[in-house]
Amino acid sequence: MPYGDLLSSNQRLHYMAEYRLKKRLRQEAALTARARRQPRLERVAVYYVLHPRPIKRKCDPGNLAPTAKAYVDGLVYAGLFPDDNSAHLLGPYPEMGPPVTTGGTRISLVIVEITTPSI
Repeated sequence: MPYGDLLSSNQRLHYMAEYRLKKRLRQEAALTARARRQPRLERVAVYYVLHPRPIKRKCDPGNLAPTAKAYVDGLVYAGLFPDDNSAHLLGPYPEMGPPVTTGGTRISLVIVEITTPSI
């Protein structure tokens, strides 16, 4: 995903500032999915991988769940999958990735198509 401000569950933002950030995250996800010409999928599992800044304290990738939710909403808006309910989406699940060497914390999305075998 593009580099920029991320939304954490530890933040205490004014509701309008939070709304603007969520809107920007949804738009970035939708634009990225459209630019990559991703195919439409019926059922997916989404993992978001946290790439933190190199710091000495431990990071909790679950704190960025609000960012992942906004990204998933943007992917639904872009038409990557029909809806973000349990019939079409598993997750988003947090994972830790390697730290970034420059800039701030980043998130990568890993989208896995779930296919059910025909009986």
